[in-house]
Amino acid sequence: MSLDKELRVMHACEVGATGVYRGHKCIARYFYRSSIADLDNMRLHEKDHSSIFMGLLAHRKIRPCFAYKLFFLGGVVYGALVGLLGIKAIGASTSAIEGVVNIEIEAALEKFKDEPRICELLRAIQLEERQHQESGENLAGIDYVLHRRIQRIARVGAYAAKKIALLL
Repeated sequence: MSLDKELRVMHACEVGATGVYRGHKCIARYFYRSSIADLDNMRLHEKDHSSIFMGLLAHRKIRPCFAYKLFFLGGVVYGALVGLLGIKAIGASTSAIEGVVNIEIEAALEKFKDEPRICELLRAIQLEERQHQESGENLAGIDYVLHRRIQRIARVGAYAAKKIALLL
């Protein structure tokens, strides 16, 4: 995959992640008020990340993924559905998605090794993504019955979003 396409995919996926946290927050507003601040903080980080990637796309004169706004909508729907399963489901999903993101950032760091500015931005983003993963693990706890199922769905969804972004 070309570096330009890599940036396009990363942008679309960050937009999707913003939607996921928006969906979580919509449900948390009614059922898990104590977690709203954390979820909103993660959403704002993801929004910042998508802005960073949009800036990189603009700087390199690369068009964004055609349907990146649909990634947001899909993320909202997914995030709300997971939220309806409970705060532990939100945690398990967050942990799994951010785990995938961290793997993808590690791969991107290797691909962009000759671009120090991009690597610096990726490392800063990765730090926040790791914090999100840890927050998700804390929310889910160790005794959540649906933990493995939710994580599997989240991972499959994250990789499916990447494949769709590659096509668009």
